[in-house]
Amino acid sequence: MATVRKRRTTKTPSRKVTRKTANKHKRRVNVTGNKIIRDNWDKKATLRQNYARLGLLPSLNGVTGGIEVKDEAELMENEQKSLEELAESLTAEQGIIQRDDAGNIINVIVGKVRSKEEIAEFMERDIEPVKAKTDVVRALEAQAANVLKVERYQSDGELVWAAKLVEKYGDDYEKMFWDKKLNPNQQTAAQLKKRIAALLV
Repeated sequence: MATVRKRRTTKTPSRKVTRKTANKHKRRVNVTGNKIIRDNWDKKATLRQNYARLGLLPSLNGVTGGIEVKDEAELMENEQKSLEELAESLTAEQGIIQRDDAGNIINVIVGKVRSKEEIAEFMERDIEPVKAKTDVVRALEAQAANVLKVERYQSDGELVWAAKLVEKYGDDYEKMFWDKKLNPNQQTAAQLKKRIAALLV
């Protein structure tokens, strides 16, 4: 019975199978996406190096092997800031346990009891945009801001359907949800509220 290497050589007899040839023929990343990224792409650098130079993240996961570890004091400071921001979004039933390297509990952050008005105010609060660090990111943000918003076409039938629901039930979306004749697709109260708001504006 032939070995794996022998079988490989029978498939491609012209080339000897070695690590050297395998590395030589390793495929480079060919960028076919956004024009701004394509123009600033360095074909000699790796994907991770290119993303770091352009000011982008190659993955949303944490630090993995092969990446230079940042200063621990800076990481701890950033972690503390993010914990404080996260503590604001906690509800009364939620909490965060902060531990040291040995697994001992350092700090326990418990959420506060909030009224409906406070929750609504928190949800409507504008998120502060992060300042772009590179010209490429600034160009990408400018491009994203200038995208034309395509408005969805609303048929006459949809408008009549929404008008009938509002005429019959007013603002009671829970009753609209239970109406089997006017709501045959069994859309939820939240879905009905969203669609009617979009149609009747």
